[in-house]
Amino acid sequence: MNTTHRLLLIVFCLLLSFSVFAQKNRIKKQDKTPKQTETVVNERALSAIFADGLREFYSQNYSAATKSFQKVIIKNPKHDAAYYLLHKVAVEQKDYLLASHYLKEAIKLNKKNEWYPIDLANVYEQLGDYASATKIWEEVCKVKYQNEYYLMSLANDYLQLGKLQEVIKMYDKIENLLGKSDDLTETKKNIWLYLNDVKNAVREYEKLLELYPYEIGYYITAGEIYLSNNMPDKAFPFFQKAMKIDAKNGALNLALANYYEIVKKTAESFQALLWAFSCKELEIEEKLPVLKKYLADSFRLHTPEIMEKTEQLAQTFSNAHPYDLEGWATLAKLCILKEQFEKAKTLYEKCIALDESQSAIWEDYFYVLSKIEDYKSIASHAKLVEEYFPTNAKLQYGLALALYKEKQYNSALKAAKQALSFTFENSFVAELNLLLGDLYFELDQKEEALKYWKTAQRRGINTPELQNKITINQ
Repeated sequence: MNTTHRLLLIVFCLLLSFSVFAQKNRIKKQDKTPKQTETVVNERALSAIFADGLREFYSQNYSAATKSFQKVIIKNPKHDAAYYLLHKVAVEQKDYLLASHYLKEAIKLNKKNEWYPIDLANVYEQLGDYASATKIWEEVCKVKYQNEYYLMSLANDYLQLGKLQEVIKMYDKIENLLGKSDDLTETKKNIWLYLNDVKNAVREYEKLLELYPYEIGYYITAGEIYLSNNMPDKAFPFFQKAMKIDAKNGALNLALANYYEIVKKTAESFQALLWAFSCKELEIEEKLPVLKKYLADSFRLHTPEIMEKTEQLAQTFSNAHPYDLEGWATLAKLCILKEQFEKAKTLYEKCIALDESQSAIWEDYFYVLSKIEDYKSIASHAKLVEEYFPTNAKLQYGLALALYKEKQYNSALKAAKQALSFTFENSFVAELNLLLGDLYFELDQKEEALKYWKTAQRRGINTPELQNKITINQ
């Protein structure tokens, strides 16, 4: 056989072999196609059911969503996403026990999905199972140690379990990530104080002062921690450092006033208070408790010394905050205490000019006007009282009495009845009935007058004058 024949024979054999191989491969493909087609169809059907479930879930049709996801699981028990969505449905329905069951199944099927355990921790928290939630967060934080949300979640669960020092450790980690935080420092301080560890509570602010040595507020807070824990000697060095920065600081002087009072240095304490009250930057809310205490002591003790100090503080307050009525109102109350009613009238009018909606101011103002028998001024405010304070029995009574004195009997009658509608205090009801009796008498309605006078008598007014009115008109 020559070379040409040999070459043709080799080519033929190769073609034959390829043909046989192709035919066999085609047969195999034909055998597999029906099975593959069936699988694809099933997967598409499953995806369609899952999609239906998602649509129903986001439409808040939770019953239909549950049925769809359960169908998916029946067809494919290893479908972790369906279990996860069933958990979501259970959470929306606040069935956290069922939600935890579905999540556990999802985790068994897919241990790589990091969101499953995180959601399970949240569900445990809803169940109040902080111990189980903590275990999950601890594992999560080992991997995601730079995620402040996870660290905070772990800290909150530690807090629920009473593991307070662990809480502080978590806060420290958060601050290492985000920087120092006044809120976290305050929280850590409170935890240390709860643990009766004053030194570490102060240490939290000392750490801040290492970073911000000129932040006067940190010195004040550190000093106040010692002061409130009966350690004035340890508090004062912090106040001294603060004074080197700003000796006239309002908050500092308020703290110093407290310190000097504790160590029995009364003059220094009051002087510090005056400095604090003169500071416009110090919040009014910081000053008011002190001012109210001094005013209460003035009414309780009634000594010239305490009244003079209260007046000084109130005047200093008013100078620093001329558009706030608290200082002027305090001065007015002191005038009432001293029976300086004309001066009190002027001060209350100043208060009303600043804010005419305060019922307590109007009550005191009407009282002062009645003491100086300026009923005309009271009566002039009838429209305002009706508009602003229709249900205030004291103001309506004060107005009724003034209108009676001004011989405006019909208007007085209206105000008196309005007052009677909004009071149940027996003695006050008695006074109102007495006034109503007098008003009806002036309006020549003696039967009505007698009815109200008798009610006043039954309510406890037994004066000879009232008895005489009843006797004469029966």
